[in-house]
Amino acid sequence: MQEHYHLRPAREQDIPHIHALMLEMATFEKLTEIFKANEGSLRNSLFGRHPAANCLVIHAEAEPDRPVAYVMWFHNYSSFLDKRGLYLEDIYVQPAHRGKGLGSMALRHLARLAIELDCGRFEWTVLDWNQNAIDFYKRHGAEILPDWRIVRVTGDALGRLAKQ
Repeated sequence: MQEHYHLRPAREQDIPHIHALMLEMATFEKLTEIFKANEGSLRNSLFGRHPAANCLVIHAEAEPDRPVAYVMWFHNYSSFLDKRGLYLEDIYVQPAHRGKGLGSMALRHLARLAIELDCGRFEWTVLDWNQNAIDFYKRHGAEILPDWRIVRVTGDALGRLAKQ
């Protein structure tokens, strides 16, 4: 029997599931040492007075209150295009639900949303060792930009820079 899935905007009651999925993703990416999110901070980031991001969840039709995947996105801006963009921060599908089209469903949804919102581009990053994800994104028409590198300042370095 084919399992049917639905994508919908996250609701506040999804926070515990989203947080658990985020921790699964951090574990998969070997980044648990930088994982600081908790349910309270996530609730504020998604549903607080000034939301920092948007979140979608995917659930099996039979279990609408138990997401098996989440998609986190927000707007960025391109000065050259003079348009906002849609930036995909996270997409995570639990291993038992992979290969069923959920990632494709999410990318198509966000592409349609980017067009609907008149975004100049739809972009995200991928870890260089995650060849499965790279291949998946390329199959969906994504271009991996070899000339661009992420530049990041965090923690103590951010504090030192701010004090200079």
